[in-house]
Amino acid sequence: MCATVPQQVYRFEDELKSFPFPEKSSRRLGRVMGFREHRIADAKTTPCDLASYTMNCLFHQGRLRKEKMQAMIVVAQMADHPVPGNSKVIHGQLDLPTDVFCTDIYENCIGFLSGLYTACCHVAAGAVDEVILITTDGGACYANKLDRNTYPLCGDAAAVTVVSRSDNPEDVIHFVFRTDGSRREALLTPAGGCRMPATAETAKMVRDEMGNYRSLNNMYMDGTAVFQFVMERVPPLIDEICRYAGIEKTAVQYHLTHQPNRFMLEKLADLMRVPREILFNNIVEHFGNSSCVTIPVNIAYNLGARLLDEQPLVCCSAFGAGLSLAAAVCRLGRMDFCELIEHPGNGTIAYPV
Repeated sequence: MCATVPQQVYRFEDELKSFPFPEKSSRRLGRVMGFREHRIADAKTTPCDLASYTMNCLFHQGRLRKEKMQAMIVVAQMADHPVPGNSKVIHGQLDLPTDVFCTDIYENCIGFLSGLYTACCHVAAGAVDEVILITTDGGACYANKLDRNTYPLCGDAAAVTVVSRSDNPEDVIHFVFRTDGSRREALLTPAGGCRMPATAETAKMVRDEMGNYRSLNNMYMDGTAVFQFVMERVPPLIDEICRYAGIEKTAVQYHLTHQPNRFMLEKLADLMRVPREILFNNIVEHFGNSSCVTIPVNIAYNLGARLLDEQPLVCCSAFGAGLSLAAAVCRLGRMDFCELIEHPGNGTIAYPV
């Protein structure tokens, strides 16, 4: 596994004056939520650029070989172009062989687990022995800089996870997915799709009842509704995945969750009755919420080199737009490579030699 974040750091302290609120209240919110700094790619760097740079790092390290690649799954909610999909753009950027199977999954916060499940299905079906799973996002472009509800927590990132066939029958990943589409309007971007195409009208900013500014082209989040959904639905989901995997919840050594903000994750750990120190909550304050990439960033940043030798029992969980939920339990570790690297910017895909 290799995760990449932009080199450029944006600090909450420097952004305070942009929000239409007293600085004192913004500082208080920042302390509670864990807003400190986030990584946002420059205008010339796309989600595909972040992903291709990460792949080139693995090629350079000798962790992957182009001629050995069989399949590549790319998960994102942002695309370099409406057509073709990101997987084809990355394929061209990397000059991959023409027989590599490439496909795209449009997904957001649960995207890493959706992609991992899909990769496992390909391997389990016997079609391939190895799948390259790429998760990448540029979610910050959905947020308005005047919206204190979303902008301080957004970040950009990419990750490559190599999923290979194992001969050990105990190497099993258990998955559970849940969706409640009736609550979809609690987290959405209203304009920009077929239902409401982006126009000059949808780009007009308005002030909401809380004082934030956004347009219909920007992401809207009902924070209270999303918080309630997570608090109500995630703890039972964790109990369910542990029963399904045939383990006691106390046997889980780390809870590797999607990273919305520190406050939500602290409350979630308490409701789940697990120690806060095994449910990491520090990704938003260092890098921002990169949607489908937060779990790989979480893994690489908080566990990193330890996973080269250790193999802890972990529970990965995610929740977000849809509204949707996902969880997975497995032994994670004894990896060949697990690092967090930085992208230098300016749209480069070439890893330095």
